[in-house]
Amino acid sequence: MWKGRPKSFLSCLLLAVVAMLFVLTPSLYGKEQKKGPERVIPDRYDVWSMDWSPDGRIAFSGKKERETGPQMRIWLYKPGAKSEPVLWTGTGSMIDTSPKWAPDGSGVVMVRKTAPGPEKRELTTAIWWKEYPSGAGKRLTSGPLDRDPDWAPSGETLVFVRGDGLYTSSLMTIQKNGLGLKTLLANVQGFIATPGWGKNNKIYYTLLRQKKTRVEVAGYQSEAWGLDHGSIWVYDVNTGENRPFLENGEDNRHPAVSPDGRYLAYISTGGQATPEGKVVRDRGSLFVQDLQSGKKYFICDGVSLNGGPPCWSPDGKVLAFFSFRDNRPAVWSLNWRDYARAAGEAQ
Repeated sequence: MWKGRPKSFLSCLLLAVVAMLFVLTPSLYGKEQKKGPERVIPDRYDVWSMDWSPDGRIAFSGKKERETGPQMRIWLYKPGAKSEPVLWTGTGSMIDTSPKWAPDGSGVVMVRKTAPGPEKRELTTAIWWKEYPSGAGKRLTSGPLDRDPDWAPSGETLVFVRGDGLYTSSLMTIQKNGLGLKTLLANVQGFIATPGWGKNNKIYYTLLRQKKTRVEVAGYQSEAWGLDHGSIWVYDVNTGENRPFLENGEDNRHPAVSPDGRYLAYISTGGQATPEGKVVRDRGSLFVQDLQSGKKYFICDGVSLNGGPPCWSPDGKVLAFFSFRDNRPAVWSLNWRDYARAAGEAQ
């Protein structure tokens, strides 16, 4: 039937067919084809938490694959530099976690744990400062159960949690020189964790209350105490007001304020449609709330409720989160606006 048709006609027809196939095929560049979250640190490392400096350098808490838990240290890494992470701490029996860069990039505060040993069987923790790049260090708090430091936007003060056993916590502040210790919330019944200090001078934090359950062992009934699901609270530094911010029956944890102070990232079980095909430890989802409008955005699921809190890139465009999605502890990142959809939309 094509006899006598000019070659130019056949070429045009072929181009039209190819163009139609592109129209009918889902776009490779549309949102439905966007790349998934990417691993931040090379997969030769087990990573539990991280933080970005103002110039994009990463400090992370982790160890090399197959090393034991007591070998957890702080490493430095520059993404895109085609270089390996550099070990930054290594002090014998000390276990280093929860690094947080000073707002001016002059150093990192972290939690140093003293592992139990023959002479001292209790695990103790304190907040330490480590100057960059000199590496000079200083202990800021006395412990014995101090954890989860974060900086005030001014860079002059730190907020942290002081534990008193498993079920009592206090929210504290201290100056970066180790002076001026102050109690914001004393002896709260429950487990306070991961406070984040916003530019509105409000501190958002996780609170897990005590929970009593009845268990049966060998036919005998008994009571067991544990921790209930988490809620997010907010403490106003200016007024001293302390109130629930997100308390809705879901497990809500790990608030993290964006660099510009407008958005709050957090982890919640509210976004999981089904646990099938997901690692049990990754039963949370990543959300972002606009603190100005109150609008909430679902970002992605498959996020762990344990490990470090979400971490913002210096420009606020990228969010990193902790996950076991490849069955090892790691931090993953994504451009959060590419994934954001209003919370409650079909997933």
